[in-house]
Amino acid sequence: MLPGSVVVIASNRKMHRNGDQHFPFRQSSDLYYLSGIREEMTVLVIWRGSYSDQYKEILYLPEEDPVKTRWEGPQISQEDAGANSGIIDVRVHTTLLKDLRELFENSSHVYFGTPRPGDDPESISNEAEIRRSLENETARLQEHLISPLMTRIRMFKEYEEVEMIRRAIEATGKAFIQSLSIMQPGVREYEIAAGIISEIYKSGCNDLAFEPIIASGQNALILHYTGSRGICEKGSMVLMDFGADWEYYAGDISRTIPVNGKFTKRQLELYNACHRVLNKAMKLMVPGKLMQDFHAEVGALFEEEHIKLGLYSMQDARDNRGKTPLWKEYYWHGTSHSIGLDVHDPFDHEMKFAPGMVLSCEPGLYCKEEGIGIRLENDMLITANGAENLSAGIPIDPAEIEELMHR
Repeated sequence: MLPGSVVVIASNRKMHRNGDQHFPFRQSSDLYYLSGIREEMTVLVIWRGSYSDQYKEILYLPEEDPVKTRWEGPQISQEDAGANSGIIDVRVHTTLLKDLRELFENSSHVYFGTPRPGDDPESISNEAEIRRSLENETARLQEHLISPLMTRIRMFKEYEEVEMIRRAIEATGKAFIQSLSIMQPGVREYEIAAGIISEIYKSGCNDLAFEPIIASGQNALILHYTGSRGICEKGSMVLMDFGADWEYYAGDISRTIPVNGKFTKRQLELYNACHRVLNKAMKLMVPGKLMQDFHAEVGALFEEEHIKLGLYSMQDARDNRGKTPLWKEYYWHGTSHSIGLDVHDPFDHEMKFAPGMVLSCEPGLYCKEEGIGIRLENDMLITANGAENLSAGIPIDPAEIEELMHR
């Protein structure tokens, strides 16, 4: 934080869905990272004075509502919020605007958690309401977003965070094994999803890291397919991309399996090609590499495999030099993203891989002509010497998958 600055990070209230129903609430990841508090309508204020030893942290909770308490249970107390967060100064919202006005008088900068709201009604968040109430006071201050500072912190996972991610991956692996026992010709995609969700909750997880992708047959050619209404047909494959949430930390794996428990010859050729690229790509995840350079290296690996598979020739690839690489016609997304409190955690693409980062490695092969989509994804911890595959215990070898499905 710059000297003479105030940070304001505010979580929203539960979002209304229909009637008297609300969407499930999840705390702002930045606010949770800094405080560990899960209550809706929480506000965190951090002030830094003009000198390095001048700091103040204040946590604001909504006033307790007896009617809401009767229906939903008690909210966290100020005492418990202080004990859980380590923040000594915990107050209620009634003093928030007054306190901020006083802090702004002695500041030159203000950091917010979200961009300045526009006219879109969807942008009228709790933070937007605070900003609009203080427009006169913030007019003379230089505004910044806190996200660049938070990105640099959240990119590097501490030991405890990695342990949370390991737990999420462990639960994700159990859910994958469960899916194998459900898979058979004629089963609906949502039945597979239901088995996965059930197993994730049985493992003691808070939630899913994201809505599961269960894509059979040509649905696997839709990268973020979430319809889950299709029928798993005999002779086809199912692409599954899902993850558990353990104490707000995400796991994220992808596997592609044959519906009837046996890969066809062509399916196995395509699968093995993607699997070989994954194994080589994981070894390329070393400190000092930019994510875009890593992706280009994986693309070059795919070019070799595509040519072997007959998707295009070496001459076609040579003739296409200087244009969009042909491998991109069969590989439609990036190879990696950061994983943490969000399944796509903040990441600065100008920074090189470094120890402490947790990143996905997810090569994919999408062949529209053959109606086949394959994605294989592991979660990797960058270390001083390379990368550790955190999802090494989740079956991926095709022979092992066939054996497990047969069993």
